[in-house]
Amino acid sequence: MNLSNWNTPLSYLGLATLAYITIKFTRSATTFLLPSGLTRYNRTKANWALVTGASDGIGFGFCQELCHRGFNVILHGRNRAKLEKRVQGLNAQFPMAKVEIVVCDVVGLTGAVDEIGSEVREILTAQGGELSVLVNNVGGETRPYTVLSDLRFDEVDATIAKNAVFMTQITRVLLPLLEKGDGGLCVYAATKGFVDSFTKALEAECKNEKRNVEVLGLRVGQVRTAGFDIAPGLFSPEARTLASAGLNRIGCGRVIVWAYFWHWLQGLSFDIMPRWLLVKVSIDRMMALKKEDEEKAKKR
Repeated sequence: MNLSNWNTPLSYLGLATLAYITIKFTRSATTFLLPSGLTRYNRTKANWALVTGASDGIGFGFCQELCHRGFNVILHGRNRAKLEKRVQGLNAQFPMAKVEIVVCDVVGLTGAVDEIGSEVREILTAQGGELSVLVNNVGGETRPYTVLSDLRFDEVDATIAKNAVFMTQITRVLLPLLEKGDGGLCVYAATKGFVDSFTKALEAECKNEKRNVEVLGLRVGQVRTAGFDIAPGLFSPEARTLASAGLNRIGCGRVIVWAYFWHWLQGLSFDIMPRWLLVKVSIDRMMALKKEDEEKAKKR
């Protein structure tokens, strides 16, 4: 067999592969250099953003950053007292911003979720401005680091409600409001499998129906929060740092993107790793986090 006959086709294949990787890398990398398009959703300086799961962590980080960038903000959560405390903090830190709350438990959701639309309309009527940004941030696990067979029915149901059901319902309820004014923006933080699929489907629907709504999914890695107290580092930013990075990705021209540059680099390494190695690294990390969580529980 004469291998020399294969040299030219293999060379072309290698060049094509290299060109594909280079283009994909460059296109992804440039999203961190483009200016944010967030300002077009608040030309009047009177518009509102609604953030779900806003009591703590990344959600509250988005609230801080949106107030800092001139938006009025509606905080969503299930604990009214905690939300009111957050409102006081934001009012002190950003006296020029208007801050309101809506209370709704995402677990055991019923048709009453539609009332959030009415509550938001009342806020807009009383305070002025339009709802132009929705940040779907609520999510999380009921019992992290627990295998599926060890979970109860209600725990599985709560996890699905937090990560899929409420996000879909609140988007349905608020989409008509987002279309008004300067158009709207739906941001999905901490995207997961279902959220990725929903984000892409909603983006396609909005384009097809000519809805004046931009849809953006943000992938995130580890973030330092009150409930996830990890050591500070390059790959574990503070919640507000992550939120700021995510808002800077608006207008990048992509549907789903890493919010934070260093998380993107981590994501690249995951794409390159063989699956067996990726699984091993993931399991080792999860077991380490589980051990840390168990040790903290013993000290309480």
